[in-house]
Formats: sequence, C-alpha cells, structure tokens
Amino acid sequence: MEPKAKQYLLVTVVGVTLFVALLRLSAVLAFAADLVDLILPILAGGILALFLSVPMTGLEKRLRSLFRRAKKQPSGSAIHLLSFFITLLGVVLVLVLALTLLIPELVQSFHSLYLQIESNIPRWTAYLSAQDTNMDWLMHWLEGIDWEQLLHRITNSIDTVLVNAVGAVSATVNIVVTASFALIISIYMSLGAESLCHHARTLVCAYLKPSHAAGLLKFCRLFRQSFANFLTGQCSEAVILGVLMTLAFSVFRIPYGSLVGMLTAICAIIPYVGALISCVVSVFLVLLVDPVLAVRCLIVYLAVQFIENQFIYPRVVGKSVGLSPFYTLVAAMIGGKLFGIIGIIFFIPLTAVVIELVKEDAFRRLHTKETLS
Repeated sequence: MEPKAKQYLLVTVVGVTLFVALLRLSAVLAFAADLVDLILPILAGGILALFLSVPMTGLEKRLRSLFRRAKKQPSGSAIHLLSFFITLLGVVLVLVLALTLLIPELVQSFHSLYLQIESNIPRWTAYLSAQDTNMDWLMHWLEGIDWEQLLHRITNSIDTVLVNAVGAVSATVNIVVTASFALIISIYMSLGAESLCHHARTLVCAYLKPSHAAGLLKFCRLFRQSFANFLTGQCSEAVILGVLMTLAFSVFRIPYGSLVGMLTAICAIIPYVGALISCVVSVFLVLLVDPVLAVRCLIVYLAVQFIENQFIYPRVVGKSVGLSPFYTLVAAMIGGKLFGIIGIIFFIPLTAVVIELVKEDAFRRLHTKETLS
C-alpha cells in the first residue's frame, strides 16, 4: 500500500472513530472512568516513585562517591537498594515527627477549649436566669408540632444516613486498597527504575521514528531534571520557611511555634496553596487559646510569608527551575484548575521544560533564517 493511501486510510479510521465516540459519548465517558479507576494505583504508584526518585538519586551519587574510597566497593544494585531504604526511613521519620508534634498540641488545644467552656457555664447559666425570659412562645411552638410526621422524617433521615455511611465505608476501603497497591507499585518501580527506563527507551526507539524518539527521550530527560530541581528547591524553601515561622512565633510569644513551623514546612511543598492552608490552621489553633493572639498570629504569619516570598523563594526555587514568577503563577493556576494539587506540583516543572524547548526551537529557527539571509 502506498504511503498516501495509508494516510487516507488512517484519517478515515480516526474520523469514523471520533464520530462514533461522539454519538455514544456517555458510554465512552463511562468506559474512560472505569479505565481511570483500573489504572489509578499504577498512576499513583508512578507519581510516588517519581517523588522518591529525587532523594534516592542524590543519595545514590553520594554513596557511590563515599564507597569509591573503600577497598571493597559494593555493587550498583546494593547501593541502589541502600539509598532506597535510607529514603524510605527519612520519609517515615518526617511523618513520625510531624505526628508527634501535631497530636499532643491538638489534644492540648481542645482540652484548653473544654476548660474554658466548663469555667464559663456557671456565668452563662446565671445570665440566662437573670433575664426572666418569657417561655410562652416556646410552649406554643411545641404544641403546633406534628410529632408523627416529625418521627417519620427522622426515620427517613436515619435510612439516608445509614446509606451514606455504607457508601463512606466502601469509599474508605477503596481508598485504602488503592493506596496499598500504589505503595507496593511505587516500591517495585523505585527498586527497578533502571530496568523500567531501559525497557521504555527500547520501546520508544523501536516504535517511533528516530527524530521523534530522540525528541521524546529529550523531553523526558529534561522533565526529570526540572522536576528534581523543583522538588529540591521547594523542600529547601519549606525547611527555611518552617524555621523562620518557629523563630517568629517564639520571638512574639505566640503559642504553637514548633507545631506551626512543622505544619508550614509540610504545606509549603505545595506552591501558593500550601501557605494558605497552613495560615488558616495556625490562626485557628491560636484562636482556641486567645482571640487577641490570633490577630497577632495572622500579622506575624503574613509578614514572614511576605519576606520569604520577596527575598528567599526567588533565589531558592526560582533559580532551580528557571521560571519567572509570572510563568510560575500561570503554571500553578492552570495545573490546579485541571488536576488539583498534583497539577500545581507537576505543571511548574512541565512549563519550565516546554519554555526551554520553545526557546531552543526559536533560536534554531532564527539561526537558520540568519544563515539563509
């Protein structure tokens, strides 16, 4: 078959397929939803493995340089396995440290709130007793209630609550099962990353044209490097911001300094949105202790956040990714609108790669035009 005939046949098949898909759009969307549910553990495991690969790669390079001086050097697989376990241990330690700081502080906050309510109950009771309230309107309102109809509504509400509770339990079990499979898949992907990359390169080179394969492999290489730089810079910026928040809360004598610092460091990994989440939670925790201190907490938090955004973030994260604040904001906005928090995280390095490739193509075209002229 001639190349033009193949092209015509391909265009015809694609057009007919799109036309049938539009006619049965509901069935296509249902099939797409089932397909997403099917591959969701694999996608989640791949994303988790990508996050783990950044510290693993750095640890592996440092371990290789460290063992290079030893008389008996371990194998590459042993170093890779050791870097994986060190990374996993670091993640577990961070989670344990966060829970260790978070749970006691929350228990103390709610305990103090309970003590305040308990101490104010006699004063509230005395105030209501001193008002000499007329309760005739309440008795008249109670007499006009149809108790049989009210009982019927309560029974229907209980049935609805039970159905929603069963659905919530089923969704929770589904989430737990998906998270378990995703964790196992991420472990296998992290341990067999070199083999998976080799198989992927082989398939790309076998089924694509050389120019297309080279372009796709270059894009993947640039994205991995850009994502590693972004995650490294974001984690460094999160640690700096957490330390600044802890010091600021200690200087201005605001409670929960260590908790706010840890919470800010964890949430700051998410660009833009993380700062808002940690600010709201911090003000709420301080509000449980003293409403006046909550105002001071908000002012101090916004001041530290402003200093960090103006002087620290551009130097730490901006240089690591190579994006201006405008492009970073646009990428975060589009990614968040499409895919939520995951989109915010991934669209920033993706935008950096796209801009870099566009710059290279523009310079190549300008050089070609200058050469021809």
